[in-house]
Formats: sequence, structure tokens, C-alpha cells
Amino acid sequence: MKMKKLLLSLSLIFMAAGATLAQEQGSIRIGAGLVYGTKAGINDEGDSKGGIGINIGGEYFFTDKISAAPSLTYFLKSESEVTTGFGTYKSSVQFTSINIDGRYYFGEGDIAFYGLAGLSIASVKIDSNSDFGGSGSASETGVNLGAGLIYPINDQLGLNGQIKYNTPLEQLAIQAGISYTIK
Repeated sequence: MKMKKLLLSLSLIFMAAGATLAQEQGSIRIGAGLVYGTKAGINDEGDSKGGIGINIGGEYFFTDKISAAPSLTYFLKSESEVTTGFGTYKSSVQFTSINIDGRYYFGEGDIAFYGLAGLSIASVKIDSNSDFGGSGSASETGVNLGAGLIYPINDQLGLNGQIKYNTPLEQLAIQAGISYTIK
């Protein structure tokens, strides 16, 4: 419930700011950046912890305010090691998320503020050398909800910041990167 209030508050702040970079129908943008996922890793007790990932994606503008933004987020492998009276056991976990988000841009101006909603297919791969473990993987489909902004450096380059909640991974993903407008 706290997450919903946070996302709603952020969306209202972005709408109130009322500034955006004018985009043209048919424009294409590509980008890459780093992502911090609040539950994209594991600690030595096997509990979830934050993790870093790499995001690549694109964006196609259907209108000057509505776009589709597919992306792939690959979180770096997180490892843990537990020593017991029976020995030392190592485990690792690695998350990946494929996203197709729709974005709506608000207002007019230099900085482009947007809200987003979309679909996500997330997967996890787990490896363990314990007597009870082994390896395995799973995937789940869910939704993304969030907001972001693009700050233009020049006509083609921009800095991108984004925050979104991903339901399959049940985590908040905070992203910073760079974008390049092709057309």
C-alpha cells in the first residue's frame, strides 16, 4: 500500500511540473543505463537485498505524447556463502526482466516528464551447491507502474531517470541512463 501511495505521489508531482520535450510522431529513441533493483540480490542468510543491473531499450512515438518503450533489464549475479557445522555452501541468483511499457508525456517545455504502465516477464535463475539445492529457474508475468523524465543535453542526446514498481519481481527499480533520438 505504501508503494502505491509513493507512485501516485510521484506521478502527481511530475504532472504538476508540466514540462516536456516535444516529440514527433514516428520518432525513435534508444537508450541504456544502470538500474538498482530493491530485491535483485541475496544476502548470506538467503534473504533478498538490492542489486545492480544493466538496462537497454528503445522507444517509438505513436503521437507526440504517447510511446511504446520495450526494454531488457539484466541484473548482475548475486552470490551468498553460508558456513555451517556441515560445511560451506554457496548460492547465486540472477534476475532478468523483459518489459513493454507505454509512456504518456505531460506538458510542454525542455524536460520531458512521463508516466508509464506496462507488461513485464521476469525470470530468475538460482544455483546452489548445498545438499538441498541444485539449480533451477522460474518466470512470472506481471505489470510495471512508474514515472520518469528525460533531460535533453542536445537535440539527440538526453539523460534519463526512471522509477517503477515491477510486480513479478515485487521490487522498485530505479534507473539512470542516457538516450539517443534516431529520428
